[in-house]
Amino acid sequence: MVPVSTRNRRRKRTLGTAVSVLACAALIGGCSQAVSGTPTTIGGYSTTDVAGLPATNGPSGPKDGAPDSPLPVEGTDNGAMDKLARNAVADVEAYWTEAFPKAFPGKQFDPVKRLVSYDSAGPGIQLCGSNTAGVVNAFYCPPEDFIAWDRGTLLPQLNNSFGPMAVVTVLAHEMGHAVQHRAGTVGANDQVIVLEQQADCFTGAYFRHVAEGSSEYFQVSTGQGLNQVMGVLNFIRDSPGASDYGGNNAHGSAFDRVTAFQYGFSEGPQRCATMDLKDVEQRTTLFKSWKAQQDTDLPIDRKSLDAVEQSLRAVFRDTGAEPPKIVTEPKPCGRQQPTSPASYCADTNTVSLNLAELQKIANPPSKDASSTGYGDFAAYAQVASRYALSVQKAAGLPLDDEAAGLRTACMVGSWSGLLVEDPIGQRNPVGNLRIVPEDIDEGVSALLGEDSLIAANVNGDQVPVGFARVEAFRVGVQEGFAPCTNKYGG
Repeated sequence: MVPVSTRNRRRKRTLGTAVSVLACAALIGGCSQAVSGTPTTIGGYSTTDVAGLPATNGPSGPKDGAPDSPLPVEGTDNGAMDKLARNAVADVEAYWTEAFPKAFPGKQFDPVKRLVSYDSAGPGIQLCGSNTAGVVNAFYCPPEDFIAWDRGTLLPQLNNSFGPMAVVTVLAHEMGHAVQHRAGTVGANDQVIVLEQQADCFTGAYFRHVAEGSSEYFQVSTGQGLNQVMGVLNFIRDSPGASDYGGNNAHGSAFDRVTAFQYGFSEGPQRCATMDLKDVEQRTTLFKSWKAQQDTDLPIDRKSLDAVEQSLRAVFRDTGAEPPKIVTEPKPCGRQQPTSPASYCADTNTVSLNLAELQKIANPPSKDASSTGYGDFAAYAQVASRYALSVQKAAGLPLDDEAAGLRTACMVGSWSGLLVEDPIGQRNPVGNLRIVPEDIDEGVSALLGEDSLIAANVNGDQVPVGFARVEAFRVGVQEGFAPCTNKYGG
């Protein structure tokens, strides 16, 4: 996230963790413009349900007393990871046995022919034309119709980082590829990113089944449980700068993949079957067109704050709201309790910041939990969220209810969407600030956390359901500012 001079372009050093960049470029466009995207249903929302299911924070994971599946697994060590994986495949296949004929009339679902377990740290074996030595992965092999997984590294890593439902998520995704081949939704010329996100969508459809209580083996809460599942998609997203939507191995950004999952959860397998390249192109943020202009992340300092403030003013100028004053130290606001790392005072129309706390959020994330940060964009999105409250105040909207939190997430999303250079939709970005896919992914990561202001009201209270928080943010990114007040008007 840096100012970039077109006369002095340097490529950003690639780090081993998922870090992001938000960069300044030349002024390109104005604020009055159409934003490309996949329309989301407008009109009404709920903070007490998730796509029609009650919002809960109950237990998530294997059901007590569930039987062990008798499915045969080649190469198994009969350990805990293989037991979990075997039960996951059995449960996903049971779901598709019932759901497949309804989603694809006239067709029946046949289980995959083989299941194979291997240890990526052990002696390699030949699977699907490749040797498994060092292959930390789970995959579906279409020519031989089998699913394989690495019990030695991948599954324990997923289980330790996100819990047992992470293993179920990954195997449900691989089964999604088997569904594609059985349903005929996969074509010889389909790009990888379409196939991957369709499988994410099928994963969402399966998790709807689990959330409804219909699974024999597993349970998942629609609150924290689904947050963790969507966090897995963030974990396995494409690495920063690794590919674009047209790449031969592109799977999608976290934003793209969580969106696909939410479509499947909310609308079912039929929605997944409609996914094609046009659908992905309309909503993807996985662009690579200007990344050579990147340098390092935008630091937390006054100069960077000025750049962010100018961007916010440019994006929200057409609302007619008076821009708030942004100060770099906490300020009292009568009886109102401040929020950290940013606080909005409606009485003085001031956003006050705690730079030390912002810096903690801006620290690059790491997979070994040594950093509690999300990245630079996630930090500046906290500032944008408090700025968005000033826009709501000017419109006469309440700032202290749950709707305010979702409006805020939507408005931060609309700001984000107008900073993306879109080579497909020919979107004209607003102002001098630019973002890349991993920036938006940082926002998704923060939204799935429990301590973010991106979807919080003036008191710092965010809607407890991460599914709704991410959806509101997505509406803003894809559709712009208008739905933020239409759908979340309170």
